[in-house]
Amino acid sequence: MEHEYNYDELPEDLWEQIVNSLGDDHPSEFESLSLVNKRLLSLTNRLRRHLTVVNQTYIIHGTIRPLLYRFPNLKTLDLSNLLFSYRDTAIKEIARSSIGLNLQSLDISSHDVLPNDRLEELASRNCCKLKVLKCANVTRLTDTDLNDIGNYFSNLEELDISYPRHKFTVDAFRAYTVAELMITDDGLKNMALRLKNLVKIDLSMNILLTDNSLLDLSMNCVRLQEVKFLNCMMITMKGLRYVLKNCTDIRTIYMSVIRSLHGTDSPFVYSATSCRRLSSLYFKDSDVSDEFLRSIMEARIPLMKLCLPGCYRYTISGITSVLSAYQSLTYLDCSRNNCLSDETVIASSPYLRNVVKIKLNFCCRLTGKALFALINNCSFLEEIKMEHTDLGTEAVAFMGVVKRNNFSIKTLKLAGNSYLTDDCLLRITSVCPNLKFLDVSSSRIAGCVGEILSLCPEIMHLNIQDCNSVMNIGLSKEPLKLQTLCMARSGVNDDGLVMIAMRCNDILKIDLEGCRHVTTNAVKYLLKNCKKLRELNLMGCPNLHVFIVEWMVRTRPSLKKLIPPSFAVTNQSQRMEYLREHGCYVCDH
Repeated sequence: MEHEYNYDELPEDLWEQIVNSLGDDHPSEFESLSLVNKRLLSLTNRLRRHLTVVNQTYIIHGTIRPLLYRFPNLKTLDLSNLLFSYRDTAIKEIARSSIGLNLQSLDISSHDVLPNDRLEELASRNCCKLKVLKCANVTRLTDTDLNDIGNYFSNLEELDISYPRHKFTVDAFRAYTVAELMITDDGLKNMALRLKNLVKIDLSMNILLTDNSLLDLSMNCVRLQEVKFLNCMMITMKGLRYVLKNCTDIRTIYMSVIRSLHGTDSPFVYSATSCRRLSSLYFKDSDVSDEFLRSIMEARIPLMKLCLPGCYRYTISGITSVLSAYQSLTYLDCSRNNCLSDETVIASSPYLRNVVKIKLNFCCRLTGKALFALINNCSFLEEIKMEHTDLGTEAVAFMGVVKRNNFSIKTLKLAGNSYLTDDCLLRITSVCPNLKFLDVSSSRIAGCVGEILSLCPEIMHLNIQDCNSVMNIGLSKEPLKLQTLCMARSGVNDDGLVMIAMRCNDILKIDLEGCRHVTTNAVKYLLKNCKKLRELNLMGCPNLHVFIVEWMVRTRPSLKKLIPPSFAVTNQSQRMEYLREHGCYVCDH
């Protein structure tokens, strides 16, 4: 006898647990739930913690106040995509709403200057509760800005002031002092005096900072756990020693372009007691010697993540010794190492039994033998990145034998392997049945996609761009779980597009840029059948009718972003109408 369940009778806290299990990182799931009934609409509104505001919101509504009232428990706001005027208005509206009292994280990256007046208003109404502030990629970030940040948000725990753009003319340097254009040691010192609770900071690409900045930072912000100073050319090992000595809770270090990292220069030689919690090391494009690696082992650092992309001078013996000593590593990045060979990976793979993510991009000597060794020996491995290697150059028969399927692997990023063939890729994917993300762009594959999707039915994200021999995703009529599909500059034709429309009911995003063989009728069929489609890129598809844009916008209400075959097929007035009337952003990129 079948039981009837009345799900409306479930208690509210149980519904909250169910909805929270979806995660706030997938707003599309929340949107789908909100359409079911008023109870779930109210619940998802209340549980939303993160919101990204875009220009279209202001173009359509002129304000974000309705969103702030709709989502009363927002903690994180991303305003990095807004135009300057919209950003200032948004911060003012946030400051004057109840959200301003609870806001914990704010992203105002990618602008020309910081809106200091607006930030002051936010700070005064928010009672300085903001804990995370992101100001990355700002053109003109100065000492005055740092002083204001320190004054307004004394409770900050995370600060990102990385990669300022510094687009100045010679006349600008004649009219202003350096401190009025860029961040200096003095500015960082004044800020550090006020931010006693700072836990994470990203200083990358602030080229005027020296070791003195790290001294002042470590003396005043003793709670620091993570410091990033990539491409800070004047920071040396001396500065790192300050951090290790003064910040006993330090867990993560990111640095790059450091020369002559020998054993005697190592900051770890006399800092063993200061490295008790140091678990992540990232050295990029640096001269790392075997002696330096040995000093890490001798300091007995509890290392969990080791990243050496672009580093040189260390030998295979040196890196093998580290891997042998740290068999608890969960993340390894040895990208751009021309010495790394299949034999080395095969010999080291038993030491990597706990690795969850591994990155071996641009290791030109690696083939399928190395990949199969990882699949065989790393039972916790979830993500493998082997882009631009020699994968596929060896005969399939010589790749090795997989003892058992690896059910942990969820992501394979194998882009740029120009020798990768159907047989090779089928051999790889056949032992990764739980794969969710596959990127094989710019490879030689042709007719294997359908079989791969059959072998790996959990794939949700597929990238096969620049695979000009791929015409379809298989002829089976079995439904797929694909949500994003990138087939830009592939050989997909009308029949292939029809199969996508028939099999991919959950598809959210499709990129068909430069697909020269699709026509208007097939695209229309796609739009009629893919009822959840939100983004579509048709740029450079020459066989589409110029009037298809208006038809698509009016036919598919779910469509939020459309890149037409040519931007010239619509004018500004039409694009504004599509945005205001239908909520669809028609753009050129």
